Amino acid sequence: NNNNNNNKILPVAPYYDERFYGYGKNKISLISHLRKSAYKFRILPEGFIVHNPHPESLTKQTWNDREHHSLHGEMDALYQMFVKELDVMYDSVRDKIVPLCKRPQRQL
Repeated sequence: NNNNNNNKILPVAPYYDERFYGYGKNKISLISHLRKSAYKFRILPEGFIVHNPHPESLTKQTWNDREHHSLHGEMDALYQMFVKELDVMYDSVRDKIVPLCKRPQRQL
């Protein structure tokens, strides 16, 4: 019986948060959600990804034009709030969160 709260069927990964619209933070928010939920990442030694560049969209131009548009600032503020929500939501697995990669120090 899947109606019992102890036997919930949950998605393998979280859905994109639809509050992130237009351009920016949607993929970052998904990775943050996976990290905070203690998702287990794996390295695929034979795997690869290909990025197919595409022309810059009008939405990306809006994102980059902070002088005339608020989209970038709105998504930045929403992302900070989103991360705080995740901290509360996944407090019980806080000790299992995947750490961020350390940035190498620049040599002067």
